[in-house]
Amino acid sequence: MSEKRILIVDDEMEVTSFFRYFFEGKNCKVAVANSGREVDHLLHSSPLPFHLALIDMKLPDTNGLELLRTIKEKFPSCEVLIMTGYSTVKTAVQAIQAGAKDYLEKPFDDLDNLETIIDSLLQQTSQQEKDLRSTAGQYGIIYAPGGPMDTVLSMASKLAKKAINILIIGETGTGKELMARFIHESSLRSQHPFVGINCGAVPQALLESELFGHEKGAFTGAGKTRKGYFELANHGTLFLDEIGEAPLDIQVKLLRVLETGEFMRVGGEDILKSNIRVISATHRHLEHEIEKNRFRSDLLYRLEGVKLEIPPLRERPEDIPLIANYYLQRKFDGQCEISDEAITMLKNCPWPGNVRQLINVLNQTVAIHECSIIKATHLHGRLKEMPTSPVTEEKLALEEYIRREKEKFIHGIVESIGSLEDIEFNELMKQMKDLEAQVGRRIILKGLNEVQGNRKLLSEKLDITPRILRYILNEK
Repeated sequence: MSEKRILIVDDEMEVTSFFRYFFEGKNCKVAVANSGREVDHLLHSSPLPFHLALIDMKLPDTNGLELLRTIKEKFPSCEVLIMTGYSTVKTAVQAIQAGAKDYLEKPFDDLDNLETIIDSLLQQTSQQEKDLRSTAGQYGIIYAPGGPMDTVLSMASKLAKKAINILIIGETGTGKELMARFIHESSLRSQHPFVGINCGAVPQALLESELFGHEKGAFTGAGKTRKGYFELANHGTLFLDEIGEAPLDIQVKLLRVLETGEFMRVGGEDILKSNIRVISATHRHLEHEIEKNRFRSDLLYRLEGVKLEIPPLRERPEDIPLIANYYLQRKFDGQCEISDEAITMLKNCPWPGNVRQLINVLNQTVAIHECSIIKATHLHGRLKEMPTSPVTEEKLALEEYIRREKEKFIHGIVESIGSLEDIEFNELMKQMKDLEAQVGRRIILKGLNEVQGNRKLLSEKLDITPRILRYILNEK
């Protein structure tokens, strides 16, 4: 069982001293506040969640009901006990209706009963944590108890039961789709479909058809009527990954269906209805996209019923050993392990690509070295070239642009092929290589202009040799 974090809120020194002694005797970590202001400070300064809070109903600058709401908003899984005198029992009942677990009457005459109540709560929170980690683990979400992901998963578990849209934000590779699947499976819609689409991976011309479906003959190639994701996900969950990449005209149509629950297939005349929950995700700051007129503010309001932020891997190094061992066990069926020295190296890396990058490093290391134990020496080559800072938003934007345009380009070429007899495959592959070379030459020519023709400096910036630079420029 992980160490329990307890918050005691009371303006009476005798009460806080008593409970500090009581909980520290049970190996709990105790924080004390004597006012609402001190509670606010503790909640903002504590990155780890509290498991249990004991709150006095009457405080100098606030009341127990207000603190209950504040604590539950910050740490949804935190159980709350209200401490009250006889005259405020009625208010304590209101607190239970607002989410408190129970109330304790002052003075605490029956200490045995008090201990029984608290021990029962501590055991419940331990079981709840265990159940939550077990459920999350089924969807590949691995994290250390008491870490930053505890709060995120607790909030996600609570929100799963609510009829509210959720926006998941986080850097590339943090596991936003895994979180969406966890929410769906923990929701009342779990017996219905979970359907996901990456809004940046589908060519713009096809995205409307993918989302809303199309009628036969709606456009060239529409040989039959096809249901879209809003129909396929009916009564279930629709996951809109990389929603920030959706074109503005699609955003307008998304806004309408979110407001009314109604839509039409492309080329159709009948109004269809969809009863779904929308979970969306992005690595972008949508507020910035709104300022740049690339995203609609009214759509954000509809998508962001609640916002969940997944912390990057560099902010939760305690999760790295668990993720690494989970992946190696699952991928290699226990035939590959990782040394403590290697784990230490992994924990000291910035991981700009987050969990996805960590898994790629492990996979490639095993493949290259064919080892049954990953050692620190195996990782030196792969980790020494890793950036020492997170990937910038500009670099992420470029990576997303390349990925998105590559998908469109490939799709366009394949779809333009009528019959295999109509193409010269070898010639097509040669043209692809020529295109790659042209991109390289254009980048180098742009770079030479920026460095005023200094080829040595440009070679260093691009991390290539002057010989390779000349080769790309097709110079002898």
